[in-house]
Amino acid sequence: MKYITLTASETLVMKCIWSTSQELSLADIFEMVNKEYHKGWKYQTVSTFLAKLVQKKFVCTRREGHRILYQVLITEEDYRAEQALEFVNFWNKGSLSQFVLSFHKEKKLTKEELEELKKIVSSLS
Repeated sequence: MKYITLTASETLVMKCIWSTSQELSLADIFEMVNKEYHKGWKYQTVSTFLAKLVQKKFVCTRREGHRILYQVLITEEDYRAEQALEFVNFWNKGSLSQFVLSFHKEKKLTKEELEELKKIVSSLS
């Protein structure tokens, strides 16, 4: 499925929501994003990002008394996998080997990492 790309700020809000399996309120998310990511955002700022995430169908809302709770509609794993594939397709013309080599130029892979990659590749074939 093709998801809409999130902005950096929307991604931070989603990372907070994805970090727990329970539904969260605006107050919960406000506290998490400011604490975990050292932001000084106001309630209205977080509320605006949540409204955009509802529009983009990443989360939905459910009323519980006076509180509105946010529920995940798109998992982190699904979104991350799609973003990784788009990255590989755009920057490496779809070549996974070129993608892996681009990491090797900056940081040499350890023997353990190479062995892990070999195991992954052999399990795919």
